Amino acid sequence: MLFNSYGFVFLFFPLALAGYSLCRRIGTNFRDGIYESGLRKLYLLGASFIFYGCFHPEYLPVLIGSMAVNYGLYRQMEGDESRAGDSMRRQTTQSGPISGRNKKAALWAGLAVNLGALACFKYVGAGGFVPLGISFYTFTQIAFLMEAYRGSLKQVSALSYGLYVSFFPKMIQGPIASPGEMLPQFQRRWKKPEWEQIYRSLYLFVLGLFKKVLIADTLGKAADFGYANPGALNSGDGLIVMLAYTLQLYFDFSGYCDMAMGIAGMFGLSLPLNFHSPYKASNILEFWKRWHMTLTGFFTKYLYIPLGGSRKGKVRTYLNCLIVFLVSGIWHGAGWQFLVWGLMHGALDVLTRIWMEFKPRKRGRDRTYPGDGYVGDKGKAKGWETGKSAGYVPAGEQSKDGKAGFAEKAWHVACVLLTFLYVNIAWIFFRAPSVKEAVGMIKTILRCSFGKINWELAGCFNLDEFWYVIKVLGLDRWQYAHYILMALMLAVILGIVFLGKSAAEYVRTVKPNAVNTVVMALLFVWSILSFSGVSSFLYVNF
Repeated sequence: MLFNSYGFVFLFFPLALAGYSLCRRIGTNFRDGIYESGLRKLYLLGASFIFYGCFHPEYLPVLIGSMAVNYGLYRQMEGDESRAGDSMRRQTTQSGPISGRNKKAALWAGLAVNLGALACFKYVGAGGFVPLGISFYTFTQIAFLMEAYRGSLKQVSALSYGLYVSFFPKMIQGPIASPGEMLPQFQRRWKKPEWEQIYRSLYLFVLGLFKKVLIADTLGKAADFGYANPGALNSGDGLIVMLAYTLQLYFDFSGYCDMAMGIAGMFGLSLPLNFHSPYKASNILEFWKRWHMTLTGFFTKYLYIPLGGSRKGKVRTYLNCLIVFLVSGIWHGAGWQFLVWGLMHGALDVLTRIWMEFKPRKRGRDRTYPGDGYVGDKGKAKGWETGKSAGYVPAGEQSKDGKAGFAEKAWHVACVLLTFLYVNIAWIFFRAPSVKEAVGMIKTILRCSFGKINWELAGCFNLDEFWYVIKVLGLDRWQYAHYILMALMLAVILGIVFLGKSAAEYVRTVKPNAVNTVVMALLFVWSILSFSGVSSFLYVNF
């Protein structure tokens, strides 16, 4: 059951929300908040299992078995501490080293089990049996075990753990929320969400639905046609196909995350922000602070820093960066094309770091790049209800003095376009079935054989509702009418990407008035009417 399905929109989610509200009403009769929160968690856990089981019931035992093993290892980490009921003092006694060895053994066992299962299902081969979301809930459980080993988690109940792993808005595609972000929300006494919070959460869900159904899937038709018919493309066609997939991937994945945050918000819960206008990035380091932000945070915290981070010299820092991007490539897929994609990002990351070390520094200028400020006061990523208030200052806005400001903005625009172009080329390897076919697509673009855009490729953009308007206006008799919608759609979408706010940033300030309500209703109805042609989310496959 996907978010963009009739079953979810008209059956599962309304019933889940109504049941949750009923749990709140029942819970108010409990004087002890523990029973009230336990009832809510039990209900959400059951709803999450039903949601996941609706995809393929055979996936559910794998999920539950994985959760049982990992929670058992967590309990083993607590070991004698939890059984003695005196965990804080046991850490400082002479038996501490033994407990530390037990914890380390449990951690390594957990890493072996989780990564082994992930490799078995995704890479070694299990007869085509790959449980949905296994990459995301595996990383979620690794984060839990790592935090437990570091002593950040104490006395987490099986109910809280199960809901943390399986909470249905985030389980299939993320975001990869840390235990510190989710567990405290499950423990606190439930408060009825304010009307504006519910309204904005619903608006965010609708925007995410619109991004997926109307934008991403339309772009996906063009990308699928291009990669299925490489011999029919000229250089102009190749550029459009490359751009279509770049935009499709962003609107598809960010649309899912917008919907996930909106759903969680209507339950009174908050998920971390996963995208913040990544194609506005002026370098590759900034791009990865804006794209799939929770994955970047996961690799930084649990791979880059344990490898030594930047503490062991520049050469070691660069090597660690390359390792992180190689692992990211392997995580996304087993083909060589994913390794090339990871190496492309890793190589540019290293070159950018070297450039930033040697470029002249301006007096009074902070050497951090845009995106560093997009964190909370204590350095932890905030939810979607944050923005410039959290300290984010876009590049090109720091200087306010005449010519210097103009030159800086011009340089920033050039850097954004170059970064966007590089990311586009890298996405070709991400999308192509093999390295050979990716190279073939790049050769098609570079041979500069421009001509009339492929008729079928242009037709992928001709939505029926817009084509009807063109017919009414009599423009369909013009020989280039077939290309009008393609040009308009790409122009509008690029305008949204480079000039507009992200959906989460926009919704943060939206007011519950008549105009916004009408717009939301129109987008919702339009999306619903287009469900028949929608596809699965791209990152479900990763």
